[in-house]
Amino acid sequence: MKKLLILVLFSCLLACRDKQLDPDNGIVGKWKLTSYCKPTGVNTCDNTIVPNNKRVFVEFSNKGDFNETYQGTIPVEYAFLGCGMGSYEMENGDVRIRAMCMSSISGRLIKIKSVSDKKLILIPFDTGEYIFERE
Repeated sequence: MKKLLILVLFSCLLACRDKQLDPDNGIVGKWKLTSYCKPTGVNTCDNTIVPNNKRVFVEFSNKGDFNETYQGTIPVEYAFLGCGMGSYEMENGDVRIRAMCMSSISGRLIKIKSVSDKKLILIPFDTGEYIFERE
């Protein structure tokens, strides 16, 4: 009985550990949105450069947390998803973001076009890219 209790306690400890993502996935960190092409139709989008006095940041933690914050602007003016906090996970080289404002509990799978030490390019819609610089 004592061995069974120890086994159950050990299993609980393993099950309660924080989920850690691979820090080498490339997107962990804080990113500033510099420009984007917001979809206006099926095959068209409007290029937008975010002014220096209006900042949009997205942050991906190594624990799977996602956060979108703003300085000097609001989501109606400039935004990525406009959803604030949530979670994310990597999925076949892309990123699935889940946030409270999304209509689906499965979130949105966002294509990662490219990621480097300094630049991240995401494609959240069928048309248009969102370009970020690492903070």
